[in-house]
Amino acid sequence: MTATPSPQVDGRWRRRLARYAGPSTLLAVGVLLLFFDFGARVLATNDETRFPMLARDIVARGDWLLPRLGGLPHLNKPPLFAWLVALAAWPGGAVTQSSALWPSLVAAVGVLIATSWIGWRLWSREIGLAAGFIVLTTHGIFTLARAPMPDMMLCFVITAAMAAFVAAEFSGRRLSLAVFYVLLGVGFWTKGLAALLALAIVVVFSLHPARGWPVRRLALPAGLVLVSLMIAPWFVLGATSGGEQFVREIVMIDWVLWYLPVGHWRWRVITEPIGQTLSILLPWSPLLPFAVVSAVGMEAKTGVRKAALLLVWLGVVFVLVGASAQQRMRYYLPLCPPAALLIAVWYHQLTLRHRKVLGMTIAALVVAGLIVWQTADDARHNALTNLRALDPRTVKADTPIYAVDVPELVLAFYLDRPVVALHTDAASASDGRTPPIGYFAVADRVLPRWLDQRPVATIATGVVNGQGFSVLAPESLSRRQR
Repeated sequence: MTATPSPQVDGRWRRRLARYAGPSTLLAVGVLLLFFDFGARVLATNDETRFPMLARDIVARGDWLLPRLGGLPHLNKPPLFAWLVALAAWPGGAVTQSSALWPSLVAAVGVLIATSWIGWRLWSREIGLAAGFIVLTTHGIFTLARAPMPDMMLCFVITAAMAAFVAAEFSGRRLSLAVFYVLLGVGFWTKGLAALLALAIVVVFSLHPARGWPVRRLALPAGLVLVSLMIAPWFVLGATSGGEQFVREIVMIDWVLWYLPVGHWRWRVITEPIGQTLSILLPWSPLLPFAVVSAVGMEAKTGVRKAALLLVWLGVVFVLVGASAQQRMRYYLPLCPPAALLIAVWYHQLTLRHRKVLGMTIAALVVAGLIVWQTADDARHNALTNLRALDPRTVKADTPIYAVDVPELVLAFYLDRPVVALHTDAASASDGRTPPIGYFAVADRVLPRWLDQRPVATIATGVVNGQGFSVLAPESLSRRQR
């Protein structure tokens, strides 16, 4: 005789299923969108291949503290992301085009989860799920998850730090402040001082006249000591290895002066940050102005400061990144979570019939559109790179390869051999210096100068990221190959 479940037990299972159905579905959609073309996209720039090359050096030499590029310690960025790429390659024993993507893809899933949690905690389950879907499908998260660069990891760390701050500020969990500061330290080891964006956000948010100076509420002295202890080893390591050059060229120039606004004022100072923001938030960026206006009105009515946190988060990142002299779309990636949350809150304030059906329809169209677009873009992008001109049938394995205005790290990554970058006018035949012996991958735009000044012959042609190049060899070497 089989016992039938009681209505109470059946009801509990139904509630549990209903509770986890939404998050499980969102996570499944996220995995589908992020992994459906796993490893299909060619890494076509030095920025995309830099950390995979550092990871290869770690795997080959076992030096985790000071991985090298071209035989020199790479001190421009802390090595955490290179560590993660190396760890992802460990099961297969080699850093490949596919294995190098794991840290960014997992970080993108982390951004989805952290954004959803913030929306769930501050408002509701529905807003959290909507925000998670929106942030996943922004142009920035969707595309940069496919690039083995530290920007996605930094975005995840900043978003997770903001989630820890939300737990401390709105749930009274003071221990979460310690988690916040630890995540700042992790962010520094990911991409240097850019991690302090999260600290700037919470300090500005806490500057409220009615609540007093934020030093005590944020436990700033203890927090800054904790962060300092976490980041000090990197400065000691860099100063020990690079000496005065590390302080002057890396810390001052690459980390500080590189981003400070310099030069004459131009309209691009205003238009470029706006354009980058609109681009990275597509297809949702047209809705952001409505969401911001709605959030301002909500804050004026309620004063509970939930919407204010998102507005400050969005504003601080936009102002600080927009004021930088260096403008890259990926620098604006930390805008995606607060923008997604604002849009989700605005959408759920609208009075709409059949909201659920409309939302599911929009989501299905967005998912289908992104898959079709990404598949086509992968094919278009991959067609812009062809390195067969440098395969072993063309260039000898025991002869050096030099790159002139061609991404040398891309060549080194796919050829799995050293490639030395040369200046455009290096070893000119007219300057008295002896040109190095080897093969030269020379960008077509500077090729005429090289053909005029050197006794070389063109033996093959190729293309990297749409940039044509020719493979040149000294005439003596090309005659031996014949």
